[in-house]
Amino acid sequence: MLNLQDLKVHIFNTDIAAMVLSMTMYETIKGSVRGSMTIKAGVNFMDTFMTKYQAPLRIEWQYMSYLWTNHFYTNGIERVELDKDSKQYTIHFISYTTVNESTIRINETFSGRGDQIISDIFKQANGNFSAAPLRIESKCENKGRYVVPNITARTALNNVLNASFDTEKTPMCLYQRVCDEGGTRLASLDFMDNNKFYRVEYSGINEYHDTFELRAANAGASNDSDGLNSMETVGTVAKFTIEEHHKDFISKLGSGYYGHKVQHIQLDKTATEDFPPQEATEIPLTVHKLPEKMYDNNVVSIFGLACTPEGIAINNIKKKVFNTRIKAEDVIAIPGLGCGFCIKIASGESNLNYSKMDSNYIISDIHHKFNMNDGEFTYLQDIGLIRDE
Repeated sequence: MLNLQDLKVHIFNTDIAAMVLSMTMYETIKGSVRGSMTIKAGVNFMDTFMTKYQAPLRIEWQYMSYLWTNHFYTNGIERVELDKDSKQYTIHFISYTTVNESTIRINETFSGRGDQIISDIFKQANGNFSAAPLRIESKCENKGRYVVPNITARTALNNVLNASFDTEKTPMCLYQRVCDEGGTRLASLDFMDNNKFYRVEYSGINEYHDTFELRAANAGASNDSDGLNSMETVGTVAKFTIEEHHKDFISKLGSGYYGHKVQHIQLDKTATEDFPPQEATEIPLTVHKLPEKMYDNNVVSIFGLACTPEGIAINNIKKKVFNTRIKAEDVIAIPGLGCGFCIKIASGESNLNYSKMDSNYIISDIHHKFNMNDGEFTYLQDIGLIRDE
């Protein structure tokens, strides 16, 4: 197991790392980074710093040759345990973008491709400051106008996100990685599926890239225990767990995850239109199509395609990709790894075993786990993996 070289946890200008017993940061393709930490303080820290206003938090840590810094806001305290000498409690924290997008309301009209509208709303909520850049990995194919009716930026972003898709007809995700230090990414599932996380190896002056593989292996001195030294254990997994494989399949089938027979009711034409199924099943679905002349100059709504058979099929992709979910538990932390990458797994007990589940997977989420152990912080990751079959 490899430890952190350094950890600093600043609330305002005070480093409280010595009080931290454990800390978790969580990232997911479904949203922004958040986390919590358990504190044990012998001083009146909570009453001094944790006022009714949430405090700014800066976390810096060094692992191997890498150094990261993330900025958060504290988001409340729970599980306070009191004794005569100290207090132990859990502090939750959220990203700057979560604070901004949850509190700032948008009342404006936007036009363009889906990614352009998302970018405009994001910048209006978060500004153009370097601590929260938006990186657009995939351009959207859908375009139109969105009149945002005085709702929070988070709600407005989700509305556009759920109606958007790329040129390969796959849905979009807006998310953050811990290693991006506050940055946000907009990417499609197709981009993620091809966004390989590589292991780099050198032979002389030549550089070789191979898709990183999570593997069940342990350090040891013999072939039976894989014979790995401490540096070679990076990316090794204590246990693989298949959390879901087509769970609740019948209810999903009945809900139309695998296809609808769509009927449009067009109120502006007082007409209906039936479409043949685009996917495997024919679950009936009646929708009200937006008027074609909703805006002047032939401008259409950004949501115009959301209720079409094609749009519904695209939205189903985002649901079905979570049909197979695997968790790699207590992974020896991989520096720079984040959700939205694609990696391989070798889930056998050792290098002698193989499973039909071994394949390429998209990383859906990561728990970054820091725990104090004998004066040093260990660093492990729980990695969530998804794929559609």
